[in-house]
Amino acid sequence: MQRIIFAFFCTLALPATAQERILSAQKAKGFDTVITQCVSLTRAAFANAGCDDLLIRIDPMVRAEGLKHIGLGRTEWGFGNDVFLRPPAEADIANSVYLTAYLRGSIDPPTMSVWLSLYKETAQGRLILWEDSGLGAGDQSYIANALSQGLAQKLTPVFQTLGQNREN
Repeated sequence: MQRIIFAFFCTLALPATAQERILSAQKAKGFDTVITQCVSLTRAAFANAGCDDLLIRIDPMVRAEGLKHIGLGRTEWGFGNDVFLRPPAEADIANSVYLTAYLRGSIDPPTMSVWLSLYKETAQGRLILWEDSGLGAGDQSYIANALSQGLAQKLTPVFQTLGQNREN
């Protein structure tokens, strides 16, 4: 428990530029589609269920802001097949932004962490627009639900900003 508290306070001590926690109108300008996926680096079922739950929560939030949503689901990394999921070839993704949840989890002791990254793919690579994360330890069902719910709340202003500045 002391290690988790220490890690939490170390995260708070990082400079503000480590994560873009507020999506500016300028950075959000011109997108009409959000493409989501969860990249799981664990086989802990409760953690994977928590990430799946987060993706389910995101869909109505995105659509409520007048944006299209392409939900790609979850993929596993570290078990022989490390690939990002891709939208269908026929999908119109010209004005899209990607939201990827990177998930780690452990059964003993029960811990789960999720790092969210909102980015635009460019010819030079990924342009990060916004990032945030969450960490939990304790009862498996509580961790998964609390992180899913908490991260969804952090995403609310992000989707609102994207919706207010979307491509029409």
